Order: sequence, then C-alpha cells, then structure tokens
Amino acid sequence: MYSGPHATALASARSALPSLWPAFALCLSMAVANGLGRFAYALLLPAMREDLLWNYAQAGWLNTANALGYVLGAASAYALLHRVSARRLFQVGLGLCLFTLAATGASGALPWLSSQRALNGIGAAWVSACGSTLVLLHYRHAPTRRGAATGLFFGGAGIGIVAAGLAVAPLLALRGPSAWPQAWMALGAVGLLASLWPLRLAGQVQEAAATAEADRSGPLPLRHLGACLAAYFCWAGGYIIYLTFIFAWLREHGLSWQSGVAVWSVLGIAILGSGLLWRRALAHWPGAYTLSVCCAISLLGTLAPLLGSTSSLFISAAVFGSSVFIAAAAIAVLVRQNLPAARIGRAMALFNLAFAAGQAIGPVAAGAIADRIGLDGALWLSAALHLAAVLLPWTARAPRHAA
Repeated sequence: MYSGPHATALASARSALPSLWPAFALCLSMAVANGLGRFAYALLLPAMREDLLWNYAQAGWLNTANALGYVLGAASAYALLHRVSARRLFQVGLGLCLFTLAATGASGALPWLSSQRALNGIGAAWVSACGSTLVLLHYRHAPTRRGAATGLFFGGAGIGIVAAGLAVAPLLALRGPSAWPQAWMALGAVGLLASLWPLRLAGQVQEAAATAEADRSGPLPLRHLGACLAAYFCWAGGYIIYLTFIFAWLREHGLSWQSGVAVWSVLGIAILGSGLLWRRALAHWPGAYTLSVCCAISLLGTLAPLLGSTSSLFISAAVFGSSVFIAAAAIAVLVRQNLPAARIGRAMALFNLAFAAGQAIGPVAAGAIADRIGLDGALWLSAALHLAAVLLPWTARAPRHAA
C-alpha cells in the first residue's frame, strides 16, 4: 500500500472530484423514460398481440407511434430551448412520461394506445435531451468525471429494463395476456418511485447563464457533425428493432418466460454497467471514434442470436447491453468536445431529432419484414443499420477541441 506525500496527494485529488451521485439520480429519469416508457413494451408486446389479435406490423406500429412522439418531442425541444430552461423542460417531460405509463392500459383501442405511446415519446425526448444537458452542465468543470457521468446517465435505462422485467413478466405469466392493462399500471407505479429523486435534483442544477438565453450564434456546424448525425439515425433504427422484437423472437423459439426474464435482466444489468466499462473511452476518445466502436460491438450482439443457438441470447444480451447506450453517451461527448456550453442543449435536441426519426422508421419496417419472412428478417435489418452506423463516423469525423 502506498504511503507518504504521493499517496496523500492522490487521495486529496480523488476527494476533490465531484460525486457521481447526481449523475445516478438523473439516470433514474432514463430508467423511467427509456427503460419503462419505451423498452418495457417489448415485454408486453406478445401479450397485447395475443389479447388484441394484432399482427406484427400492428404491434410494431405502437413503437413507431412512440417514436413519432419522440420526433415531435425532439423537434419541440429544439425550438423550446430558445425560451425554456433545460431543467424546466426536463421536469415537464418526466411528468408526462409518468402519466402516460399509467394511462396506457386504460383502453385497448388502437387510437388510445397510439396517442399515449406518442405522448410518452414526447416526454422521453425532453427527458433525454434536457437530462443529458443537465449532466454535461453539472460536470462541465470536471472533465475527468464527465465521461463516467454521461455514461451513467444513459445507462440508467438498464435500471428500468430490469425493474420492468421483474414487474411485468411474472404478472403476465401468472394472470395471462389479458393482464396487460395491469402491467402498464405496475410500470406507472415503479416509475413514480424512480422519479422522485431526479425531479428534486433537477431543480438544484445550476445552468450556465448562457444556456438560459436564446442561442443566437448561428447554425450548428453540420459540415463536421453531419456524418455522426446520419450514423445516429441508423443506430436508432437498428437498436430499437432489436429491443422491440427480441422478446417476441425468444418466445417464438420456445424459451420459457423465466428464461425471458433472465435474458431481459442480463440486458438491463449490462446497460447499467456500460458507463463504467466505457468510462475511459468517454473521457479520452473523440466522440466520433467512440460512436463507431460501440456500434460495432452492438452489431456483434445483434448477430449473436442469428448465427448461434437460442442459448446465445444471453451472450447477445450481455454484448448488446454493454455497448448500445454508449452511442448516446458518445454523441453527448461529441457535442461537448465541439461546441460551447451555450449551444449544448439545442445540439443535443438536434441529435435527438435524428435519433427519433430513425427509431420511428425501424419498428414498423421490421414488423412488415417479420410478417413476410419471420422475426429473423427483422433482426437482420437491425444488423444492417448497425453496420451503417459503424462506418459513417469514419467518413467525416469532427475535429476535437474543448468547449
């Protein structure tokens, strides 16, 4: 064990680092917005499809409705952040996510379900864009912590995924497909508990004065960032296909609901821990490079069930989960490396818009393919989109400089 002045200096430096607890608190908002609001639908999809007599295209449409809401939320965030603070929009978005989680199960009518999924998407877009902005602002003077904090924030979806698996799968297994409305209510209750801390903390984050004012500094530098914008679009379409249909693929191949919960839990735990695994890359690599590498690893996770046996689903979930949300964290790092603080909020909203568009197209296109040639075809589409996301950042990488 080290001792003496060097050890004392090292201990002092470590103690001076800001705590990661604020990032953890804010990551709970991603557990609600993404883990419960978006990805838990994969667990309910087989039950709702059976009880409501849907085909795969109809089932995929509900995630597309959610994604279209996300498009609207991302576009409105881009406009609203001229006038509204990021923390206020974050709080409203999280409240909207909570309301729609509980309200989704009130009716089985497709128009009602579509409207609730769309409203949930609007709230999730506000939470993602503004929450990531709050994290970047909170750690703006701590570059050595910024990567870990950003990865932890986006990895919060893993908490929601695990919580959804434990709450929803046993309920549907015991009470049958007709219990899907109660499953949505359960998700709402879990979401309420998870939202208390981030809602409180968001009001305490001090935003830079420049971010509260309208951004009048001209258009964003898309000549440098455009390739990553396109990659983010492709990644969004690819990852949401996997998370929408992987549970249905598992059920179609005869695995039990207990195995499904286990796979789902592995996925959630891997997502939650991904920020720590990638903390060095997020702290030191250029954002474009991190984006490409993490998409390559997600691609391997997508291919695992297609090229192996059903037992490879556990490997797939671990590999996919350990990398998939690092793409969003890499975008946040890219923005922070290339733009001043006053422009972070709107830039994140713009990237969220590209993400939302890709995620809107993915599920309905994959559902149509699944109806024609089976769920393997949907996963192959996911793999192709991941491959595009791997290659695009290398065509025009953004120059790295500190903001």
